[in-house]
Amino acid sequence: MNSSHDNVHRFPPGGGRVFTGIPISRGLASGKVFLIRSAGYGAVSDQRIPYARVAAEVRRLEDAFAATKLQITALMTELQQQVGDTTAAIMDGHLMMIDDPFFRDSCKKEITAKRHTAEWAVNETARKTASAFASMDNAYLRERFKDVDDIVKRILRNLQGNSAEPHQTAIKHPCILVADELLPSETLSLPKQLILGIASDHGSVTSHASLLARVLGIPAVVGLGKLSEHTQTGDSILLDGSSGVVIINPDRHQQQAFGKMREQEHVSIQRLDRFNQHPGATRDGHPVPLLANVDYSTSTEQLTAVNAEGIGLFRSEYQWLSLNREPTENEQYEAYLKVGRVRRNRRNAFGETARPVIIRTWDLGGDKIVLGTPAKEANPFLGNRSIRFLLNAPSVFRRQLRAILRASAHESIAVMYPMISTLEELRAANHELTLCMEQLRTEGVAFDPAIQRGVMIEVPAAAHIAGVLGKEADFFSIGSNDLIQYTLAVDRLNETVAHLYQPTHPAILSLIDLIVHAGRSCGIPVSLCGEMASDPVLAVLLVGLGVSELS
Repeated sequence: MNSSHDNVHRFPPGGGRVFTGIPISRGLASGKVFLIRSAGYGAVSDQRIPYARVAAEVRRLEDAFAATKLQITALMTELQQQVGDTTAAIMDGHLMMIDDPFFRDSCKKEITAKRHTAEWAVNETARKTASAFASMDNAYLRERFKDVDDIVKRILRNLQGNSAEPHQTAIKHPCILVADELLPSETLSLPKQLILGIASDHGSVTSHASLLARVLGIPAVVGLGKLSEHTQTGDSILLDGSSGVVIINPDRHQQQAFGKMREQEHVSIQRLDRFNQHPGATRDGHPVPLLANVDYSTSTEQLTAVNAEGIGLFRSEYQWLSLNREPTENEQYEAYLKVGRVRRNRRNAFGETARPVIIRTWDLGGDKIVLGTPAKEANPFLGNRSIRFLLNAPSVFRRQLRAILRASAHESIAVMYPMISTLEELRAANHELTLCMEQLRTEGVAFDPAIQRGVMIEVPAAAHIAGVLGKEADFFSIGSNDLIQYTLAVDRLNETVAHLYQPTHPAILSLIDLIVHAGRSCGIPVSLCGEMASDPVLAVLLVGLGVSELS
């Protein structure tokens, strides 16, 4: 099985100390440790200032905010140049925090009303904010506190006259960075040409630092427990970003095993480079399209860079998350037209085999909380999310379906419903689609009346009734991330149980086999969308099981 613990056995027993964490950016790295440990906000004394200094202290605070904003803007510009606007937008929260009038006014009030220093004012306001975030039930929102933490540390450094990036000058040689935890702007400010890999005690798949490691192509493992307490700068280290295994001071046998893994990886990359300009297919010519999961800001150039044949999943909710409000019907329509044009360009590169752009309707709830969805639920992942939210908010659902249908008149587009668990949900969703068709027909607005309707199989219940669902759908897409999570009752973002998240658990393979056979009996294609599809080894297994497309 492909759990993190199973992957430990890729290495022979030896003298090196083995740590197992959450793999968040693939790749192998070996080298010397460079250790950094968070200093928190630093020691800030609760000293009072005389009235005569209040105005000057407020100016110090404003200057520190201004300097911090300039630094974050510069980092965003650098990130835009490297990976594009979409990823750089993850730093928008930092700028919002700096410009937030409530946060600024709270800091100023500590100075003007209580005569605290600017350092104490920022520290105290951050402490109160931290307490509010820590009490939130939602893991995604708790994770966003790291952005606040990041900004506060920068403001304090600027107040203390230390505007230099903390690790840029200290790291002089190629190394693997070991940290208790990395914040987003710390990750961005690293001398990336010298960072071979990243290993941290804490962190999650959804953290912004993890996302940055992935887009920057740096092998990384998080959730390693107390790794930073058991190593020091200069130690030898092996890091496997695919399995989540890290070995400190490996012996000769472990180094040899790691060397063989690197050789195998190199051969695999060479093979992929040789074939990546051609449509995906098995050696005997059976087509297996290799598609991409995208959002509203993805460009043709980004798909070309990874040689994607098309778009297997359009994450529509990212537009809502970016705007922090529901997009209007016309805004959605324009986004769907744009992604349709992107798909058309890739079709021209790979021929007519590419399937339509599959637009997944709003997948909100769970860890994606927006205005209009329940902000507090005892268990949001088992609550009012995805199709459940949409069927409970028909006006929201219809605006999206109308936009999708309008775009389908101009581009090749399909619609897919997330987290279907009952036949009644599928029928209700299709009913809403039919109502929107009737509205548009009455209004004289063009659409594709034969638009394909898909079901995302993400829960075991849907897998077991796939044969029934397939009679009222045009295609299936297996959402492997959630299917694994719901089947094994494992939160893959929880570092204490992440090793139990096993894509090749017999129960998972059995469910995939069940879904594929159901699709075959209904005469509809079955694709797989998720982390499993991006693993070359698992991709071979999935094709062997009969999955027709990987996204």
